[in-house]
Amino acid sequence: MGASEERGHGVATRGKASGLAVWSWALYDFSNTIFSISILSFFFPLWLGDELGAGASVVNYVSAASALLVALTAPFLGSVADLRQRRLPYLILLTTVAVLFTAGLDLAGGVLVACALFAAADVAYQSALVFYNALLPGVSAGRGAGRVSGYGTALGYIGSIVALVALTYFVTDGAAIKGWLGPFGAWIDTGGQPNSNAFLPTAVLYLLFSLPAFLFVPDTAVRPPRPVSLVGTYRNVISTARNMRASYLGVGTFIVATLLYTDAANTAIANMSLYGREVFGMEQAEIRNLLLFSTVFAGLGSLGFGYASDRLGPKKALVWVLLMWLVAIVLAALALAPWMLLLAGPLVGAALGGTWTVSRVMLVALSPPEKLGEFFGMYSIAGRLSAVAGPAITAVLLTVFEPLGTGAYRISIGSLALVMALGLFFLLRVPDVRPEPNVEEFAPEEETPGTGAV
Repeated sequence: MGASEERGHGVATRGKASGLAVWSWALYDFSNTIFSISILSFFFPLWLGDELGAGASVVNYVSAASALLVALTAPFLGSVADLRQRRLPYLILLTTVAVLFTAGLDLAGGVLVACALFAAADVAYQSALVFYNALLPGVSAGRGAGRVSGYGTALGYIGSIVALVALTYFVTDGAAIKGWLGPFGAWIDTGGQPNSNAFLPTAVLYLLFSLPAFLFVPDTAVRPPRPVSLVGTYRNVISTARNMRASYLGVGTFIVATLLYTDAANTAIANMSLYGREVFGMEQAEIRNLLLFSTVFAGLGSLGFGYASDRLGPKKALVWVLLMWLVAIVLAALALAPWMLLLAGPLVGAALGGTWTVSRVMLVALSPPEKLGEFFGMYSIAGRLSAVAGPAITAVLLTVFEPLGTGAYRISIGSLALVMALGLFFLLRVPDVRPEPNVEEFAPEEETPGTGAV
């Protein structure tokens, strides 16, 4: 569909997405981050590992299993969205499923049921992100994809702070809340499983802040829908992967770069607390303050690199993000005192915000509109693989260099600079493109007065 077409006595031109659509889309980042912090990172692992007695190994096994399921299904789901030219219905369905299974965790009576509910919720949550990211062109039309992506990422970091503050109150002051709610507080545990009190509020907040996206985000088709066949769709995904280098310039190289730099980024974040404690003997309060301080800069980095992406192009902005990562990692690995780690923390935060903001804009710029969902599915695979590979490599390095004491941690963190540099090497070989031509395909039509044919 072109940028303008004759329609009666007026001319249909492409406009920009409404402010309501933009903030409704961005607010979904706020909502899903609440789920991520509560279920993937904090309250559920503590409940399953400590309060149900499953241990840390079970938490990691079930996380790996759900990541594998996402890797197997994400490209297929993205291809379905491309074929049907609908994304919003799948976002609504998968988010609702994740919400229901999250609420169901509060009813789990044992480890096996809890693991099954967690895996189902995680797969639905991760799969919903494929469709959420694919809606970015429609809400950023006429506004700048980098800027809008940055709004979402920044709100996501605000969501992480809100989750830690608000949900912690249910865990630490469950008895007070139960008394305040009266008969409606029967679900609150005041015994030996306080972390389970976070699950139902998580589900409620996840759904509540997702509703604006369900109602107000546009879901524009760029071509007529096509029929979906399970076997045919998987064949199409395989064919796209085989022909990616020849037919979709830069996408394959960018996916490889994404795998590498997200591997280093995720590993750095996962080991930030441990590194501060083991190398510098930082107390828990100091580490918490470092994380909160870094999170503030993550929000600022999201906004700043979002604007930079629109002005410089996503490739140039992402190159600067990876250079910031390199400086932060080297500074942390060579730090001689805790204050140097406090300097590296904000750099890590800003770079992390920029990573998620600009990466999805870069993929929008590289992808043809009719393949956007499928490529975001492959992008999701890169994220899942990096989440497994990074911690595994770090664990091996810590084991091999264990006789060096704190030097083992410095080597393991320092090695991430090599991985990040390799990601930068591949990124520099990706075409320097901007998303405007693709975003225009999704822009809403608006009538303007005119006479005669166009």
